[in-house]
Amino acid sequence: MQELESNEVVGEISEVITEQTEHVTSIFQGIGDFIKGIFPSVGFAVIILLLGLIFAKFLMKFVNRTLQKSKLDPTACGFLQSLIRVILYVLVIVIVLSVLNVPMTSIITVIGTISLTIGLALQDSLANVAGGFLILFSKPLKVGDLVEFDGITGTVEIIGILQTKMKKADGTTVFIPNRKISDAVILNYSEDQKRRLDLNFGIGYDSDENFAKTIISGILDKHESVLHDQDYTVRVGELADSAVIIHVRVWTTNENYWKLYYDLQEKIKKAFDQNHISIPYPQADIHIHEVVKS
Repeated sequence: MQELESNEVVGEISEVITEQTEHVTSIFQGIGDFIKGIFPSVGFAVIILLLGLIFAKFLMKFVNRTLQKSKLDPTACGFLQSLIRVILYVLVIVIVLSVLNVPMTSIITVIGTISLTIGLALQDSLANVAGGFLILFSKPLKVGDLVEFDGITGTVEIIGILQTKMKKADGTTVFIPNRKISDAVILNYSEDQKRRLDLNFGIGYDSDENFAKTIISGILDKHESVLHDQDYTVRVGELADSAVIIHVRVWTTNENYWKLYYDLQEKIKKAFDQNHISIPYPQADIHIHEVVKS
């Protein structure tokens, strides 16, 4: 009797094990069939992705050559290159998703959702993109311009989608968000080919200011960087505490501005010394009163 019950228990356990084994086997077979079913699409999608990236890179080279040969402003060329590159990469991703049989409506929904999420999370970046468009169309500055704003002076090298790259006179590179540039007060020194140089020279009250003005005018007349078709000004502009201040206003080109600046400083100082025209420095007279005790 006990042997019969044991055989029944063993039989039931065997049936349970068999059923569970068949169930697990069917699950793995389903997973295997699913992988086999989608593997061709995944492999094809990977191939499309690689080909799309290669095509995008080739197309960008063609776009770069075309823009370089065009008459577009270099600023617009750099901005368009960045924008086209982003669009191409987005198109490649959409094509790969469609190859994986993702419905286009789902793709559009996902892109819209991601765009909204990114837009809320990256408001400053979107403001930079908008600032880039404002710079592109309003053109307060362009590539190659020497500009100053927020205490930063440098030459514009690249205007990208998000930021502008500038090179300072000391060789350091500055990256500035476009939104700050679009909202800033900009001094553009390259907008006009001509630029006025303003210098002030102080001479002593015991020196002849007319003679000093004649010396300065003679130097200006002979200097090759001075624009001689523009009138210059050499006048007494201020009677300071310890000096007569002579204002010099002369026009030159942008590229010769700093050369003329340093040349005039050196030549006028040397000419004043040779002609015994004093250049006063701050000084004070100290009067000491002696108190005599009786």
